[in-house]
Amino acid sequence: MKTTKELDQKINEFPEHLSQLAKFLMKDIEGGNLSNSQIEDRIRQEIRETVLGEMNK
Repeated sequence: MKTTKELDQKINEFPEHLSQLAKFLMKDIEGGNLSNSQIEDRIRQEIRETVLGEMNK
């Protein structure tokens, strides 16, 4: 599927940490392993950790 290839290409352009997170979340989304609420919570948690990490530098 062209869209999936384009998405994979964009994800691979992310910084390593974000790329890994995006791949992990995409796997869970595609597998139906997480509810929308759980996915949103993981994204919020990662954003929080990233922002706090940047603030502590």
